[in-house]
Order: sequence, then C-alpha cells, then structure tokens
Amino acid sequence: MKKKLVALMLGVMMVISTASCGSDEGKNAVEGTEATESVATTEVAENVPCASSAFDLKGSDYVTLCDYENVSITITGDYEVEDEDVTVSFEDMFNNYGPFYTENPDKKVIEEGDIVDVDYVGKLDGVAFEGGSAEHQVIDVYNNASVTGSGYIEGFTDGLKGASVGDVIDCDVTFPENYGNADLAGKEVVFTFTVNSIQKEMTLEDVDDNFASEQFQVETVEEMYQVIRDYLEQEADYYKQRDTYLALQSYLVDNSTVEVPEDYLAARVSDYRNQYITYYCGGDESQLENYISTYEGKTVEEMEASWAESLEKGIRLELIMDAITEKMGLEVDEEEYETYAQSVATSNGYESAEAMYGIYGYGDAEYGARYFKKLYLYDEALEKVLENATVNVDPTLVESEELTESVEETEAE
Repeated sequence: MKKKLVALMLGVMMVISTASCGSDEGKNAVEGTEATESVATTEVAENVPCASSAFDLKGSDYVTLCDYENVSITITGDYEVEDEDVTVSFEDMFNNYGPFYTENPDKKVIEEGDIVDVDYVGKLDGVAFEGGSAEHQVIDVYNNASVTGSGYIEGFTDGLKGASVGDVIDCDVTFPENYGNADLAGKEVVFTFTVNSIQKEMTLEDVDDNFASEQFQVETVEEMYQVIRDYLEQEADYYKQRDTYLALQSYLVDNSTVEVPEDYLAARVSDYRNQYITYYCGGDESQLENYISTYEGKTVEEMEASWAESLEKGIRLELIMDAITEKMGLEVDEEEYETYAQSVATSNGYESAEAMYGIYGYGDAEYGARYFKKLYLYDEALEKVLENATVNVDPTLVESEELTESVEETEAE
C-alpha cells in the first residue's frame, strides 16, 4: 500500500488542521480540556449542521485541466546524506544531550566538584526496600544530586565525601515526614554505597564502543554512525517525498483554471468557523471575538478572510483532483481503503475511523466518510500523475535565492 502523505496534506488545507487556526499560545491555552480531545470534539461538533454536506460538486464542471500527463517540477532541497552530515549530526546530539561521563583512572579520592559512579542498596530495619537500590548511578556528591540536577533527600551523599574508589560505605539517612511513600516517610534507613569510579566529562575523543552500547544499543562506534546515517537518510527521503508532492500540487493549481463556487466556499468557511468555535471556544460563540483578538491579534472578520483564503486554495486542489480522478476512471478498492482509513485514524490518535470522519465532516460523520474517501482517490490520482512527471532536484536554487535576498537586504540598508 503506497499511500503515505498526500491525503493528509490535502486535509491539512481543508479541515481542522488548516494553517491559520491559531497561535501556539492559543492552542496551549486550551490543551488538556475535554473540548480538545477527539471524541469530545466530535460529540460537540455533531450538534452543528454541516453546511458543505449539502454540496456534491463535480470537479470537471469547474476545472480546465492542464496537461497533467506531462508535468515537470523542480524541488530544491538537499536530500543527499554525506559523511560530514553524519558526523555533524552526532556532534550535535553529543553536545545537546550531554554532558556524558567516563571513568577517570587517574583519580581515586572524592573531592568537591567530583562526579562519581556508585551502586547503592537502601535498607529499612536491615531489609532492602523496593525502589531503594540501583547500579551505576552517576551522581554529583557535594551537590547531593544526580548529574541531571535532580536532588536527593537530605544527607543522601554525605558519607561519600572524601571516600575512595572501591570503598563500601553505610550512610544513615532519614526520609522527610512528607515523603510521598508512606512506608518510608519519617523513617531512618541505611544506604550502602559501593564507589565504582570517579568520573570525568567525556569529549568527542572519548567516544568508544562502550558509549555506543550505552547510548545507542549497538556494539561498535561504526554501528552507531550507521544508525545515525539510516535516520538521516529516512528523514531526507521523507522531506524529498513531501517536497515532491507539494511541488506537484502547486503545479496543478498554478497551471489549471478553476472556478470556485462562492456558495460552496461560504459553506466551508461557515463549517470551519463552527468547528473552530467548538475546538477553541468550548462551543461558546460569544467567546470567539475575545479568543481571536487575544491569540490571533485579529478581528473576527480578518480571521474569516484568512480562513477563506486557505480553504479556497484547498478547494481548488480538490476540484482539480476530482476532475483528474474522473478522467482516469479511478474507483475505490474498498478493502484497501478500509485498512488505510483505520491506519490513518490510529496514527492520528482517533478512537476509530468513524471518529475521524466526524472531524473531516465538521460533525457530520456520514459526509466526513464520503469526503475522506474522495481524498483517498485524490491520493491515488496524484500518485499516478507523479509516475509520469519529471522531477528535477536542484538545491542550488535555494542558495541562489538566499544570495539574492541577502543582496536585496544589503542594498535596502
């Protein structure tokens, strides 16, 4: 099954994921409420009539198609992974996720500022208690904390100060009265530490097979670099595929003539407005003006104009793909379609395909199912167009555009 990105990309412009639906701040403000959960959102939206479900447009009535069998497009990303890319990626990971530590064989006595590798066992009345034991914990002794900065209970590392590598030390510790575990709260326990080594901060030169094993679950440094290369290549393939589909969609829109019915666009804007109120305003239309002003910095009229612009682009592409699908005589393979729809629903966190259809249909699940099935066919049609298309890759165009912009900015100054 080849379906990957296209139906979702079409959906991005045409349903709840439409670009201009809110700032990050606004989204974060409502996340965690029942209204943002897919099931709850669907339940609320089902009470809102879906205006656009009244339309059953035929693309060929509104579109003059370009020669979609002879398309030539150019994408401008750099999709090749070189050895230098792998090295730089690892160095970025090393610097961003560190610091990492390794044994310092030249040091044997713990002093202030030292990081230490220890094992420990916690005992209450001489019996080891659950959660009180660990091996190879890397801790900052004098700050009584792990190397990540998480603090320990008071006095936990006191007995390690001045200790030597190989020492086994008992530390008497009292848990605080308000400790989260009632079985230990206020209790005196003994932690027995074994000092394995004093650590030093790793540099890139210290990276070895042991590091590769601990951090990447592979046996050698060479295998570690191969893991990183595989990831970068998969990422590059994803972006190449995404850019190709976006360029192809843009080509079809730019080179076909489309008449968008005004009443259909108005219905889609109305539906989107209703679902926006459901999603961001808890279904309370009286909050819309304040919400848009606070999180978008716009008036309701300005926001509706922005929605209309985005939705019109999506409708143009819809009608084009509908006309192409008709000319190709494509029909849905029901078995493949059901598998695809369920996989999309699952990967996007919906409880079922029906719940997803409720979102795509602005609360009308029946309409949403028909609509999503059309997207599925458009996906198949777009793939067939791509099979006959010439795709050129020219990353130098990006460099040229960046240089032109830089010169223009300099001249403007």
